[in-house]
Amino acid sequence: MSAIRLPGQTAPAVLFLAGPPFDAALFRGVLERFGAGEARSILDPGAPEDGWRERAASLANELAQRPTVLVAHGLAVPAAIAAALRTSPAALVLSNGPLRRLDAFTAALTRACGSRPSAALFERTALRPGPWLSWLASSAGLRRAVVNPYVMDRDTVASLCGPLVASAAGRHALASYVRSLAELPDPSALRCPVLLLWGDGDPLYPAEEAAYVEAMLPQAEHRSVPGGQHVHVEERPWEMADRLGAWLSDQGLR
Repeated sequence: MSAIRLPGQTAPAVLFLAGPPFDAALFRGVLERFGAGEARSILDPGAPEDGWRERAASLANELAQRPTVLVAHGLAVPAAIAAALRTSPAALVLSNGPLRRLDAFTAALTRACGSRPSAALFERTALRPGPWLSWLASSAGLRRAVVNPYVMDRDTVASLCGPLVASAAGRHALASYVRSLAELPDPSALRCPVLLLWGDGDPLYPAEEAAYVEAMLPQAEHRSVPGGQHVHVEERPWEMADRLGAWLSDQGLR
């Protein structure tokens, strides 16, 4: 499992989780600004089965060992919610991911991976680095998930998304995780402090999704990254880092 670590961590630890198609490098700019923490991909290519339930169980075991602020973006959000339901972290920060529903493209992928044979076919064809990264770097891919399409040039897409599909084990983990998203965890029973740090221009997961959960949970707060699209983590990392740091300070966690 790839990870980025910076020195100087203090309790509670801050763990950033990137969901597919992104690897831990998604948080490189946030970490540089934030100055501490660890970033990981939610996927574990070494696991025989790697859905959000398995990832949640692994995370919960880790959260039980130390106070942790859990920060999840995109398709890492379901596993982070489920882990927080198992073992409450010091705080949970959710950013532009599925809270009640999947975006249309991920929903289509989930249906395509609905059985093990179809998932295996998906791994051998669409998830090969050539076609997968070419599609993500195209005008139909991640360029639609940022304000400035030139942010998602081929080199950037390769560095952010390439590690997950570089091996057969990684492609299997990605397909298994996508298949598991047919059912999502229910955030209504969360008990820890929750920040919904949302790029408010995201067409995949609109700000209304965050507002819905804020209304549901008395301990939740919704703070916007103004104009941020789905991949605001890469395009506007300082905005995310500063707003996260300010909220943690308000909570007495930094």
